[in-house]
Amino acid sequence: MKDMINLINSKAYRSLRDVMIHWGFGHTGASIYALLALSSRPMTAKEIAEHVGRAYSSVINEINKLIRHGMVTRTKGEKCYEYSAVIDVIKIIKNKRKKVVDLLTHVKEGLDAYDHSFEDFKKHLEEAIYYLNKMIEGDENGGK
Repeated sequence: MKDMINLINSKAYRSLRDVMIHWGFGHTGASIYALLALSSRPMTAKEIAEHVGRAYSSVINEINKLIRHGMVTRTKGEKCYEYSAVIDVIKIIKNKRKKVVDLLTHVKEGLDAYDHSFEDFKKHLEEAIYYLNKMIEGDENGGK
């Protein structure tokens, strides 16, 4: 227990939580991911709730969001489910990059309905989409 308290108070934990918040996760989800990523073993939802100081039901909801985003995995333990963080940071970044391309593409498609009102903005969106797609293409062709 003391090791977990030290972990939660560590710079690594706070920094990883900040990365997750930057990626759009709330404080609870970010705290859960940071805890699991730095934990030496899978944890139950009850344990996670105790360590992050949130209600069990809130923790379960956030874990399910993290699972849908490919950030956490669930395995059947002896008595209940156990959760672990996906720690392949490059894979996470690649997935986030693809999501941003999808979102920017939807914005551009929404602006296409207007005549010439947003030409400058659409041009910048196209450049950003092109740039990100080149990065994705490089990833798929063996680049990191």
